[in-house]
Amino acid sequence: MQAQAAAPVDEATGTPVAVHPPAAPTVPSLTVGGGLAVNPLYEGSSRYEPFPSLAAKAVLPSDHWGTFTLSFPEGMRWDLPDVSNVGLAFLLGYDPGRKEKIRYLGGNNHHLRGMGDLDSTALVGAEAYLRLPGGRLYVRGMQAASSRDYGGDDLGHTTYLEAGAASSLPLSSALTLDASLYGTWSDSHDMMARFGVTGRQAARSDFSEYHAGDGMRDVTMKTAVTWHLQPQIALQGGLKVYSLVAGARHSPLTDDTVGAGVFLNALYNF
Repeated sequence: MQAQAAAPVDEATGTPVAVHPPAAPTVPSLTVGGGLAVNPLYEGSSRYEPFPSLAAKAVLPSDHWGTFTLSFPEGMRWDLPDVSNVGLAFLLGYDPGRKEKIRYLGGNNHHLRGMGDLDSTALVGAEAYLRLPGGRLYVRGMQAASSRDYGGDDLGHTTYLEAGAASSLPLSSALTLDASLYGTWSDSHDMMARFGVTGRQAARSDFSEYHAGDGMRDVTMKTAVTWHLQPQIALQGGLKVYSLVAGARHSPLTDDTVGAGVFLNALYNF
C-alpha cells in the first residue's frame, strides 16, 4: 500500500492527499489498517498534535478495462489499460476542507478562531504518467466538484496541479520502500482557501488581511517503509516533509515554512 494512503495528515491540514499510480496487480486485493500520526494542525502551522490514522485500499484489476482502485483517504482511481510506457488515470478524490476548531486526539485547537469553516468537496481530475525502470514521472490535475465560499470570498471550483516522481523499491524480502517527490501549483482561489485571509476574516480573527495569488504552493517529499511480518500482516511507518514557496510563505497563517508529519500503521491484507 502506498505510504501516505495510511496517513490522516492531509485531513488535519486540509490538503488533499496525493494518489500515486498503483502497481499492476494480477489478482484483486483488500488491505485495511490503522494507527497513529503526528502532524501540523494545517499546512504552515507550527503546532503539532496526534491524529488517528486509518487506511483502506481495494484493488480490482481487469484484462480489458485496466485497474480500479478504491482507497481511503485518497478516493477512487481508474488506470486505463497499458498500451505503452505512458499511462492515463481518471481520479475522484476528496478535499476535507478546514475547520475553525480543529479536533485531534485528546482535544481541540482554536488557533483559527474567527476564520470560519471551509466546506468539504469532492475532487475530480486526471493524471498522465511515464513508466521508468525505477519508478514513474507524473503530472496530475485536480478540481473541486462544487463551488465554495470562505470568509465571504467566492472560491468557485478550486484547482491545483501536481508534478513529480514516485517509486517503490524492495529493500529485502520483507521490507519495501515507497518514496515520492513533487511540487504543487494552485490557482488563486485554491491559495486563498489555504493561505488567504479575507477582510471579513481579518475583522473576526487575530490575522491580518492577505490575498494570495496563484503560483507554486509547496514542494513535498514522502517516504514510507513497509515491514511484512507475515503474508497478511505488516507494519508501515512514514515521513512527509514539505516546504512552502512563493505566496504561501508570506501568509499570516504560516508559522513555519517547513513542516513534517510522521505515522505508524498496522496493516492486514485479505
